[in-house]
Amino acid sequence: MGAVYEEFVRELAECQRRYAGQPRKEMIHLFLLALEREELVSVGYREAAIVRRLKTMPLSEEVRDLIRYALLWLWKDEEMHSIYMRGILLKMGNFSLRLRAFNRQMAGAIGGWSASVQQHARWSEAPLSRALASGLTRLGSLMGKVPRDVREHLRYGPFRNFCVFNADAEDTAELCWQRLVEQVTGVPDFPPDLVEDFRRICADENRHGRIFRILADALDEQDCLAPTETAATLVAKIAAVSDYFLPPLQRVAAGLDHPIGRGGPVRVVQGQPTDDKLAVFRKLLDDAGLAAQITERARKLGKSLSELRVAIKPTFMLGYHRKDVSHITDPLLVNELAGFLRGLGCGDVAVVEAPNIYERFYANRTVHTVAEYFGFSSPHYRLVDTSQEQVPHSYGRGLSQYTIGQTWGAADFRISFSKLRSHAVEMVSLAISNVESLGALCADYLFTERQAHRETAVMMLLDDFPPHFALLEGYDTAADGLLGVMGCPRPPAPRRFYAGADALSVDLVAARHLGLTNPQQSRMLHAACHWFGDPSSRIEVIGTDTPIRGWRGPYRNEFTALLSFFAYPVYQLGSGRGTLFVPQMDERAFPPVKKVGVRVRGTRRLLQMLLGLHHGRS
Repeated sequence: MGAVYEEFVRELAECQRRYAGQPRKEMIHLFLLALEREELVSVGYREAAIVRRLKTMPLSEEVRDLIRYALLWLWKDEEMHSIYMRGILLKMGNFSLRLRAFNRQMAGAIGGWSASVQQHARWSEAPLSRALASGLTRLGSLMGKVPRDVREHLRYGPFRNFCVFNADAEDTAELCWQRLVEQVTGVPDFPPDLVEDFRRICADENRHGRIFRILADALDEQDCLAPTETAATLVAKIAAVSDYFLPPLQRVAAGLDHPIGRGGPVRVVQGQPTDDKLAVFRKLLDDAGLAAQITERARKLGKSLSELRVAIKPTFMLGYHRKDVSHITDPLLVNELAGFLRGLGCGDVAVVEAPNIYERFYANRTVHTVAEYFGFSSPHYRLVDTSQEQVPHSYGRGLSQYTIGQTWGAADFRISFSKLRSHAVEMVSLAISNVESLGALCADYLFTERQAHRETAVMMLLDDFPPHFALLEGYDTAADGLLGVMGCPRPPAPRRFYAGADALSVDLVAARHLGLTNPQQSRMLHAACHWFGDPSSRIEVIGTDTPIRGWRGPYRNEFTALLSFFAYPVYQLGSGRGTLFVPQMDERAFPPVKKVGVRVRGTRRLLQMLLGLHHGRS
């Protein structure tokens, strides 16, 4: 172990001595220490800095990609740890503790940026950044925040030095989490799920240290691959830690195939106003080979089609009025899809949905009452409210997601059937986003005290319970504008259908058609490409491959771009936990849970007109 580790052992011993007999104070101290440290490395390991550094190194593209992806996953892990730790502190503390948590997170972010600049950028490349980073480090040293042993490593040098230093730092993080696990294990009022999460983070830190040591041993002082190392040996060593640290194609080569990110054909159909919508849709299902895929799935599982359990996830719980159905899946098409599956001989077809934040403000917002209101009823399927059938599940990676709707989780074949919709933050909301809330409800990931980002929660669901087929519809209506995901007062009629076996590939094609010059401008799609790999080079578009004319995205002009930029922080901090941001609800069907004051009602109405959260029809 290095000097950094030894220094931390002494710090940990001093902490135990100082808080002897005061376990809660020691725990809070360690929580704050962990938060600062996790934020520091989540900024220090960020993809942009690592990619720039790797480009300067004399390595083959294959080796560079192996290192990039391994460090990318370290970065994503640490980012998850940071937001998780902050959420715990915000939930358990008073104003003073919350303020300390934000201060520690800010200190970690500044420290991570300063360290990253000094370790990966020469003075000639970034003189201003280097000067600022050096000044911040000196200030941190004067305040006792940057020990001498750490300062020795905050300089530009061989990449292997960076790896050696961080292997030591990861060991200190593992030690910190081990102590936290010891403290909280057996505490009566401490949730068992959190204890398990702490163990998982501890295991993450152990794997991170091992990855950094593998990379340090693989490189020499000139940033070249060591003579005894090859891409193949590097793959084998990384895989021994975890296959998740390998690029997706390497995981596939190892036999770890996954429906998301594989690429393949994406069918795009452009209908005409005179066409029979149901006939066009039925032909799409035939041409996309859905029947063959279901048959093959049944064969792999050793089941007959009559034994196969199929789950369809449409989107309709954001529906607010029959006068605006632009952002919900067409119930006629859901019925047609279920009838198609029944015709194949599938014995159990379920349509699954989950409640959302609207039920906090309006009555009759259960899945069954909203489904009945919008006409989701058919002899071809049974309707399931996944919030009423959550079962425990231990996810392979990620944090703060502990359950899954049983019907979706146990299904043999899953279909995400979403809508063409814009989104103020994600740019688009399509098939990938559609699985949201099949585990924990989306409201758990929206506000400041969340313990995971919304996209992380969705990726966890996709990783363990992916759809095997994806459909997007924007035929009679679609939902564009600033907040299309919540409704659209003037919906277009693109006459488009999209279908494919890889939901991410379907989304990437549709996002490009909706005006995203780089589809990964969407945080959700960007996260999916991180988790599962970017399939863009392996996608084959069959059918129409042109932009949708007249689509109005959230960045269509300077005003909507400004609103979109501030949308999430305003919603998170200034919406009254969603109270103010609701559409023009049909209050005869969904009456308010409680009477709201004139100020709230007036603000809601103003925002509805400003943001297009009204049906726009008399």
